[in-house]
Amino acid sequence: MREGSDIYLLGIATFVTFLSAQLIKPILPTIADRLGAGDLDIAAISGIPFIILGLLQIFAGALADRYGRRRMIALGSLLAATSSILCVLAWSWKQLLILRGLGAAADAIVGPALLALVAEVGGREKGKAMGVFRSCQGWALVLGPMIGGALGSLSLYTPFYVDFGLTILGVSLFLFLVPEVRGRSGEEASSLLQSLKVLKQEPALVKAAFLGFTEVFAFAALFSLIPALAIDLGMSAMEIAALLTAETITFTITNAFVGALSDRVGRKPIAVMGLIYSSVNLAAFFLVEDFLQTLLLMALYGIGASSVYLMGSTMAADLLPEEGRATLFGAFDALMDLGLIVGPSTCFTFLATSGLPLRYSFPLMAVPSLIALPLILWMEETKT
Repeated sequence: MREGSDIYLLGIATFVTFLSAQLIKPILPTIADRLGAGDLDIAAISGIPFIILGLLQIFAGALADRYGRRRMIALGSLLAATSSILCVLAWSWKQLLILRGLGAAADAIVGPALLALVAEVGGREKGKAMGVFRSCQGWALVLGPMIGGALGSLSLYTPFYVDFGLTILGVSLFLFLVPEVRGRSGEEASSLLQSLKVLKQEPALVKAAFLGFTEVFAFAALFSLIPALAIDLGMSAMEIAALLTAETITFTITNAFVGALSDRVGRKPIAVMGLIYSSVNLAAFFLVEDFLQTLLLMALYGIGASSVYLMGSTMAADLLPEEGRATLFGAFDALMDLGLIVGPSTCFTFLATSGLPLRYSFPLMAVPSLIALPLILWMEETKT
């Protein structure tokens, strides 16, 4: 492929693919409610993608190395499109849960292959390629739920048909624009295990990884349970879409400011303030009673989430050696992403065993942040 223009063509394909996946998110809780799902059942439908993604994405990269990036992107996207359109035919919330799990497995197949493809297409402009990719991904995350909510006001099942059509379009763009590339099988898994051993030997990196883990834990749990709480409070699909979008917007905007500020004042002060802020913010969800209160807390959460998550990655960038940094970063991200599994699973187990209402899970989401607080306070500043 030609570098330069091909980066933007890949960005367009990425935007279409990610946009389609976001359309159905604000609609699923309403459909699940109509299919007789309880509060915890609705939360499970929203949370199962995080758990399966966290379980599978660490190992899914080996498939792309063995069978090719484009092939895996096409396979995963078609699997996602099929799972989405079958949701239209679901007559029970349990079927909806299984189909969402299948869609998450598809996302796990696509993700590592797409990241590897971005790096290869970027060539000597990997930074530019990754920036375009993340920007297109970010805009899709912002616009997708709102468009899905608007389409859902016409018919609850319209977003699923549009999702199917856009996914097929995205697959076609990838197949048309992107040549097949194969990596060397076996290297990815072995280098990941070796990198995890390297990280384990450096306590500061483990603390930075745990810092990021606290945010991934809270994010996955929050986005699993907020749709169920919204249904409990009588919110519409469009209002649920607004909740999901509000956090994404503030998170994205805050990233640039927080990163620049940390270069001036250091990583540690921002991480400490972010942990305190996020803990209070999460606990406050226990008190929400209406849409506007929930919307405000979701928007405010994006600020704290950005501070904690970005500082975890930035501390790692400060500490990791230049040699093998990319592979080490992959292992570091794998440790943080364990929160995708642990966060929702912990909250689901707590609610199922205690029998308490959903809102009691929100203070629980703050526990890892409170545990991380003294660890970061006693940690040396990583910025030199």
